[in-house]
Amino acid sequence: MKAKKIKKNDASKYIEQLKRHYAPLALNHGDSFRAVDWGSEIGQNLRFEVLLGCVDFRHLRILDVGCGVGHLAAYLKKQSFEGSYLGIDLVPEMIECAKLHNSDFTFQVVNSLKKVETFKPELVIASGLFTFADELLFKDTISQLFRLTCHALAFNSLSAWKEYQAQNEFHADPFDTFNFCAGLTNKIVFRHDYMPHDFSLYLYK
Repeated sequence: MKAKKIKKNDASKYIEQLKRHYAPLALNHGDSFRAVDWGSEIGQNLRFEVLLGCVDFRHLRILDVGCGVGHLAAYLKKQSFEGSYLGIDLVPEMIECAKLHNSDFTFQVVNSLKKVETFKPELVIASGLFTFADELLFKDTISQLFRLTCHALAFNSLSAWKEYQAQNEFHADPFDTFNFCAGLTNKIVFRHDYMPHDFSLYLYK
């Protein structure tokens, strides 16, 4: 079953919501994990480790969707990464901070995935991208990201299996998400073993 496409006006509201939330954090916290509203640097790096575990990533073209202030780029530097990297985000303040602290990586403010098709990513990473999404946007974006990648997509989400769920955050149902992704590809890895309130999926072409 294909997800309904999000209406254009709804997408605009979502973009404005992200800018209102993250722009002040980037200005106030710089390249700290607090700039992207994670609970800790340890938790953020664990998510990166899990997502990058989908392939041998060291020589690939990686597209980092919702790159924030460039934490994945900084993480890749420590992992002997020799491939190509492009980080994209909707929030200009995030991108400016990412460029400042990771001058040897490429970052762009992008509000349409069509603008990065020519990069031809072999691996698309989306970490923390869906915190303020809804189900339609969540599924539509997954479909777009999977079409964009040449080889693999790895993404995470807050889990609906979590006992406490903040009202302003999106928590996806892991089983429903898996079944939706099975409509895109039968080559899937599902992980819900690294954090009690978080899950990741790897989708392969």
